[in-house]
Amino acid sequence: MSNQRNTRRFPQVAGADSPLVTHCAPVVALRNTKAGRPFDDALARRLRDAAGEGSPEDVTNLISAMLEAGLSQAEIATQYVPHAARQMGEDWSSDTLTFSRVTIGTARLQSALHLLGNDWSPRQKVDDDAECTSVVIVVPKGSNHTLGAMILSGELRRMGLSVRLVMGASHDELRNIFKLATFEAVLISASEPEMLNSLRLSVDIIRESAAFCPPIVIGGGILDQVSDVKTQIGADFATKDPFEALQLCGLAVHPWPPATFVERRI
Repeated sequence: MSNQRNTRRFPQVAGADSPLVTHCAPVVALRNTKAGRPFDDALARRLRDAAGEGSPEDVTNLISAMLEAGLSQAEIATQYVPHAARQMGEDWSSDTLTFSRVTIGTARLQSALHLLGNDWSPRQKVDDDAECTSVVIVVPKGSNHTLGAMILSGELRRMGLSVRLVMGASHDELRNIFKLATFEAVLISASEPEMLNSLRLSVDIIRESAAFCPPIVIGGGILDQVSDVKTQIGADFATKDPFEALQLCGLAVHPWPPATFVERRI
């Protein structure tokens, strides 16, 4: 950031020196740091502190101040929010914070995404643009990890994709979704090994319900805990990198600025 932006006053939050956590480590932030605007670690730390230690209003107040200071919605959503979440997650892994801090901090960061525009809101309908490549992100019912999926959906929309984010849908709801809509890629994000049977059934439902079944990609923390998840649930591909996932589905992507389009690869 410029010196002017560094000297901007941001709201103070309670417990700014206390360790915090969130049970989330989105991949997007690691790949989205823009050249020419240094990442402000201190500001990210304050966002983390606001989420885990502050009052419910501290996160929204701080993000509002960040916007007023000149940070873009995309920078906050794809760099600062994931970074704060990841740092809290590392503290949780080292047993320096309780799971309740994880839950509270994650929920506050997720709610704050609504301040950053429609791209990061969990819209239930496919974006109304017939010219856009249509992708669906599925977060299984019972999953505790939804923040990363919300951030990813926003980033994919910024690339020009039409994105439907499906969180916690029942198998019947999933069946109806794929009967009524057509997609060019299905990205399933899962973390708990206990979901394996349900995931296998979900994949079967997608294949049976879709008039045209797009490639199905499984990703998320489950890949670190279960061997050969792809084969076990019947998916086409497995990767934790969302942009590799799109490429595996036959979509040529240009993810970082000026990322404005996705085209079908022949």
